[in-house]
Amino acid sequence: MSPDRRLFLGTAAAGAVATLLPGCGSRGSEPQMPVSYELGHPLPWVNWAGNQYCFPKQRLAPASEAEVVDALRQAAGRVRAVGTGHSFTALVPTDDTLIATDLLSGLVGHDATRLQAELWAGTRLNDVGPLLAGIGQALPIMPDVDHFALGGAIATSVHGTSARFGSLSSHIVGLTLATPSGELVECSATQQPAVFNAARVSVGSLGVITRVRLQNEQPFQLTEVNRVERTEDVLADLEQRFARHRHFEFLPLPNSDLSATVATDLAKPQDKNLGQDDPQALNQLRQVFDAVSWMPGAALVYDRVLKIAMGDAASSVRTGPSYQVFPHERGIRFREMEYTVPAAAGPACVREILRTLRERQIPVCFPLEYRRVDADDIWLSMFEGRPGATISVHQFGDLDHRPYFAAIEPIFWKYEGRPHWGKLHTLDAKRLAALYPKHWKDFQEVRQHLDPQGKMLNPHLRTIFGA
Repeated sequence: MSPDRRLFLGTAAAGAVATLLPGCGSRGSEPQMPVSYELGHPLPWVNWAGNQYCFPKQRLAPASEAEVVDALRQAAGRVRAVGTGHSFTALVPTDDTLIATDLLSGLVGHDATRLQAELWAGTRLNDVGPLLAGIGQALPIMPDVDHFALGGAIATSVHGTSARFGSLSSHIVGLTLATPSGELVECSATQQPAVFNAARVSVGSLGVITRVRLQNEQPFQLTEVNRVERTEDVLADLEQRFARHRHFEFLPLPNSDLSATVATDLAKPQDKNLGQDDPQALNQLRQVFDAVSWMPGAALVYDRVLKIAMGDAASSVRTGPSYQVFPHERGIRFREMEYTVPAAAGPACVREILRTLRERQIPVCFPLEYRRVDADDIWLSMFEGRPGATISVHQFGDLDHRPYFAAIEPIFWKYEGRPHWGKLHTLDAKRLAALYPKHWKDFQEVRQHLDPQGKMLNPHLRTIFGA
């Protein structure tokens, strides 16, 4: 967004703020730190979003596989592993033993001929790119947030966007798992294949992944082009855009007819950076929405203001090494729900969500996010057996997300949506099993074999697995 447009949006917000009534930006009572520390008691662990916490009696940070094995053998009660704590669901909380993977970081080894690399599972994605570049390799695809730990990213089927590429888990060719009993299991498609098919997406229920072997590509450059367009124009041309671009996504603006689009392709020699990301753009949207929310027909006023300010916005361009172009800065705390629906059902699903927001006058301005991911054969992957359209809804971290998410979640169910394992949803084992008819039982058998005592199961995992 240009300085003139930022000034316009800021002026629009200031002009109505004197009569501001509750809207998208009315501050909730939920603090960013949901619990307080009491002297003499265990320190609380809190996730990035500030909506999950626990008071573990024991915190461990093993620096080797031997220490991971020893920790699992000796731990009493429930054990959970944690990377960066970016999951919105209660995957991590335990009041017994919490194992941090921070010290299991870096490159273990690589195969230059096969373009494969083995990394410690605690390695952050923002470190993976430079590490692989140093050995002449690159991840084929990355998510747009690169703060995750590698082990946590594959445990929850983290993904980017492309009709041609699967999730990050689909690029794993081997891994090493420390089981709850303290054994090390190496697995791949040919070695312990059942464990491999379960462990590539397991929400940490099988033990602690220590090492991951990735199938990579040679380093490559990308160019990303950002535009503001009419949502219906994008939807009318959606399949062609996914076919035309190596990566494509769009972000519909609730209560508006506009969307931001992001098209990313292999860079050309003449490509140059043009413009820049505006880290305040989301706050500007919020200010404008708040400023007009008191007016009759507020959504129409909001949409009109955005069209004046952004409707003819020129493209902005980013170009450079793939691992620098894939991620985007996410400096604003939020809560998120994401479901994956069959790719063919994606346009109808997102249209119904946008229509519901307007018809029910739900006061939200945080953009949605629409992406595509190719099918895979991983037992509990959201993309198992079918290509998917992933649709995310977000709410600011200082607002109560529950009424909004409760209004939208049934729409995902209508379109046979599978929830993202690391993002908020309300499904239990019975309903989840129906979404994974082919391999739900297979996964449960592997899990029960590796962890017969349920050592890795906190209350949330017991709910989603019916254990």
